[in-house]
Amino acid sequence: MSTAFQPVFHASWPPPAQDLIRRAIDRHGGWSLWNRLEAVSAHLVSLRGFLPWMKGYGRSFQMAPSLTTFPKETRTEFHGANGEPRVATFDRGDMRLHAPEAGRPRAGGQSLAHRRTFAGPRKMRRWNAMDAHYFFGYAFASYAAVPFVLPGLRYLGRVDGRWQGERWEGVRVEFPSDAQVHCRRQSYFFDPSGLLRRNDYVADVVSAWATGAHFWRDYTTVQGLPLPARRTVLWRMGRRPVGFMTALDATFDGLDVRLRP
Repeated sequence: MSTAFQPVFHASWPPPAQDLIRRAIDRHGGWSLWNRLEAVSAHLVSLRGFLPWMKGYGRSFQMAPSLTTFPKETRTEFHGANGEPRVATFDRGDMRLHAPEAGRPRAGGQSLAHRRTFAGPRKMRRWNAMDAHYFFGYAFASYAAVPFVLPGLRYLGRVDGRWQGERWEGVRVEFPSDAQVHCRRQSYFFDPSGLLRRNDYVADVVSAWATGAHFWRDYTTVQGLPLPARRTVLWRMGRRPVGFMTALDATFDGLDVRLRP
């Protein structure tokens, strides 16, 4: 069978873990959908939690209300309301803020390899528009690629857990050193049907203490691809989410999917 219609696993993956990820891929529309997927769009309805408050949401930065992410290109475009021109673009690590009248990078609105600006104590700063759109730009590009990119990553082991009475199974994987993701080593948990329900990581650009259990909630299916309309990140102690410590809670509508014919 052509590998265009099935995932190719890194040599580190044992057969039972491969079976788990194949089930997850099938639950998320299948490998054929991933081959056709071009972009995922969403409109931000609300953004709350300790992290956006601490980083200056509504004070030192505002978020563009709409985004379109291109996971295979590791690119996310942010737009204003009502189809306005691009406000910002994350592109494989580079950031651009655009002049609204022309859609071109504005003066001082470009930062190549923007992650390097978070080195050392500088990651403790309040965010500006460049920082905030970088964080959400790489995050959404990576979210839209899961579970499809997991087979190509290094497998580190199985994980499991319970949340609100339901048992979830998952895997721990390692991304390449140059990947635009929260951190290299992450865990992904799936419910019995294969739907992605939780992602554990450390948000490296925030701090080593920014340990999150990210819950993918309120799914809706668009053109065969399940998309969460709500994302809730709880602070995590080890593998245990702390229920009263909401780092981030975001809700979305206008979820859309662009597929190749």
